[in-house]
Amino acid sequence: MKWVENSFFDHLDKFANSLGYDNFGIALSLAMVPWESTNERDRFILAITDDEVQGGGPSTFKPGTVE
Repeated sequence: MKWVENSFFDHLDKFANSLGYDNFGIALSLAMVPWESTNERDRFILAITDDEVQGGGPSTFKPGTVE
């Protein structure tokens, strides 16, 4: 498993972390929007939160292992 930018899980991670887990329903809905790019999504998050985008990325992604 690897990190895939501009995917549903990437969007969900950014929205859930940026909006807070109390707003998971909104984050889930926004993650389903077909964003043209991560820049477009990040500008939207900045506009509604007035704060930097929160969440992980390729360097912090550590997939679980199955034993």
